[in-house]
Amino acid sequence: MFEYRITKYDPQFRDTRGAYTRDEWTAVSDVGQFFDGELLTTAEYHRVENAYIASALSFCREAGVESLTVRGLENHGGVSPTISEGAVIPLEQVQPILTDVLREHYWCKLEGLDSFIHVGYDFYMYLGTPSECPTSIQLAGSLGLFVESFHSPYGDTDAA
Repeated sequence: MFEYRITKYDPQFRDTRGAYTRDEWTAVSDVGQFFDGELLTTAEYHRVENAYIASALSFCREAGVESLTVRGLENHGGVSPTISEGAVIPLEQVQPILTDVLREHYWCKLEGLDSFIHVGYDFYMYLGTPSECPTSIQLAGSLGLFVESFHSPYGDTDAA
């Protein structure tokens, strides 16, 4: 499996331990606040959110992933999920789930036998695919995201 970390965070600003060293927004709740002297607007938040979602879907399509299963569903955001634990979600229906997870309405992992999408804290996204995805890597870069080879910290996907 090929695993990636896809973020808005430029790797050149990581310290020797891998920690990000710049002051940047990390959640939808940061809209309206200033980071490095710039106001995070709703429009900018949506631009980045849409880049994450477009990238995740592109990786899945390029790798031939047709559906993903909901795993580890947690509802701490107070919004009732429209999905349930163990539901098999066709790829064309993944976008609203990713939107809700990125906006912290609820949390879950989306996993397949040889693929996954995990959204972590501070706007980190991890993807696993059965094949390399050079076109999707290029797309993510063109959308202002950074793709790094990285193992997801969100569990063993072999049990999916």
